[in-house]
Amino acid sequence: MKLSELRPGMENVELIVKLISLEEPRKVTTYSGLEHTLVEGLVKDGSGSMRLTVWNEKIEELEGIEAGDTLKLVDCFVTSFKGELSVNVGRDSGIQRQ
Repeated sequence: MKLSELRPGMENVELIVKLISLEEPRKVTTYSGLEHTLVEGLVKDGSGSMRLTVWNEKIEELEGIEAGDTLKLVDCFVTSFKGELSVNVGRDSGIQRQ
């Protein structure tokens, strides 16, 4: 699947992307009051670029991964925040360097 094909609410998405950038981890509180740690970044493929959000325990899968690496993102989901789409790596997702 390509980034240009993604729509909000999609689940079980598998992608091959190139990592452009990663930000430092930060804590957020959801509307339900739960606190989460996330790392945001930017990924691209031949069809375009999109935000990447890695949640909680999946952040440790980023260890050793750097900008420029090609990644396989498995079982991800797509959200939209303020009109901007994001590929999300959550509890059931995986990140593999290619």
